[in-house]
Amino acid sequence: MPHEDEKESRIQIGSIGRIASGDEAGKFVRIDELPDEPPSYLILLAYDAEFSRGCGDYWVEDRLSLVQFFTEGNWEVEWREFLS
Repeated sequence: MPHEDEKESRIQIGSIGRIASGDEAGKFVRIDELPDEPPSYLILLAYDAEFSRGCGDYWVEDRLSLVQFFTEGNWEVEWREFLS
């Protein structure tokens, strides 16, 4: 099981990824950083990479909460820079 520092380094802000395992497996995810001080995060989920089907979201208050969210969901995400 990855250490939290390792898990944090795998979280990509602003990129689209597919949740390969854990809760919500098969869905797509994107993390948006909100302009709070310190930043909070919006976690967007959908059944497709265009975020047009089955959309939902979660909000977390800081980076540590974001890492904990990924850890609690046992998320392993395949991040993609470009989707066709």
